[in-house]
Amino acid sequence: MPFSQGFFLALNRVSSFLDRLLGIMLICLFFLLVLVVTVQVGSRYLTDSPTTATDEMARFALIWLGLMGAAYASGRMRHLSIDLLPDALPWPTRRWLLFFLQLLVLFFAGYIMLYGGGSLVMTTLSTEQTTPMLGWHMGWIYLALPLSGAFIVFHACLQMLRLAGSKDAPNQHKEDDTSW
Repeated sequence: MPFSQGFFLALNRVSSFLDRLLGIMLICLFFLLVLVVTVQVGSRYLTDSPTTATDEMARFALIWLGLMGAAYASGRMRHLSIDLLPDALPWPTRRWLLFFLQLLVLFFAGYIMLYGGGSLVMTTLSTEQTTPMLGWHMGWIYLALPLSGAFIVFHACLQMLRLAGSKDAPNQHKEDDTSW
């Protein structure tokens, strides 16, 4: 095995820290979304005209919630997948298929989300594009794309290292998928 147990232990600690960080971020974003939508609905019923800033803020919170949720699910191997083919294969073949799939995830998240999203953030920050109602720089809103891409890239690399270092099939229980 090319990597020591200490290396995997350190990576697992970083992964656990990132999962906790993402979990806290998701809870805060969900709380913000519920609060903002409640204020918007309340203002609609009380004043017959909803506040437009809350609509924009809810939209941005939902974007961040979706992208950070995807990163969180990816890190815990809870993303949407069809396991019929991998589960039918013997472990050595399945390991190579799973490695290849993580390589595709790495390419997509790295190139589209991290590189493309980072370029989008830099472009919108340099052009000083702002949101219509809140006046926020759009680059900060778009930052969710490369940030979630970075989390997904990290977790894809970690999964690939786990697959490369494993000789035996992981436990078949979905709760234990990250314990390779």
